[in-house]
Amino acid sequence: MQVYGVVHLKSLPGSPSNRLSIDEIIDSAQEDVNSLVHGGVDGIIIENFGDTPFVKDDISKRTLASFTTVVENLSIERDIKVGINVLRNDGIAALAIAEATKSQFVRINVLNNTMFTDQGVIEGDAHGVNQFKSSLNSYVEIYADVFVKHAVPPPGSKIENHAEELIHRAGADVVIVTGDGTGHEINIVDLQKVRNIVPTGKLAIGSGVTSTNVDAYQDLADILIVGTSFKFDNDVAKRVDINRVEELVRKIK
Repeated sequence: MQVYGVVHLKSLPGSPSNRLSIDEIIDSAQEDVNSLVHGGVDGIIIENFGDTPFVKDDISKRTLASFTTVVENLSIERDIKVGINVLRNDGIAALAIAEATKSQFVRINVLNNTMFTDQGVIEGDAHGVNQFKSSLNSYVEIYADVFVKHAVPPPGSKIENHAEELIHRAGADVVIVTGDGTGHEINIVDLQKVRNIVPTGKLAIGSGVTSTNVDAYQDLADILIVGTSFKFDNDVAKRVDINRVEELVRKIK
């Protein structure tokens, strides 16, 4: 299994909750990048986690420029995969940032189907995302959530159907299974259902992974995306603790 850490950016210029300068945001992100890279992760996902309340699907040009500037100015001292996640669900912006910063993948919360979220109803736009992706000057993978956290699917939806559609109809390269909220553990039954659908190498767990439960995922997941449990005191608002990173990485390497 591979381990990816999450860099939760402070609120960017263009967001109503922004209080810091670009340089301060870069410095904060760089500290977390250093702890993750030196702790041994295989990749990182950079996301505008601080931009609450999130825009549903079309961030401002100012936020787009700010996000790109932050990523472009981060120093990553080891060859690892870098991904971009633009919250809540701006896949086009994520791809644009990834191309500009030479990142390898994007994470898109709702690529296809419909989800009821805390930002309202979000409809996936797999066609638009993939059409834009085809115009890029570099190849960028799409990591897509199925039954994404902080959201519920329409009544009657089946996670295995959504996962199959992501792979075969929506253009997802990797499918991500999460719990129902940030840092929440996944439903192991749902994970097993998705594992039966998704090819080897293309299944990620996107929340709730800790050093105490990671053994349960050894034969099920290909990628672990870890955010909250890498932070001091298990608090998503705090800095990354390199000791927590090293502890989890040791358990699976």
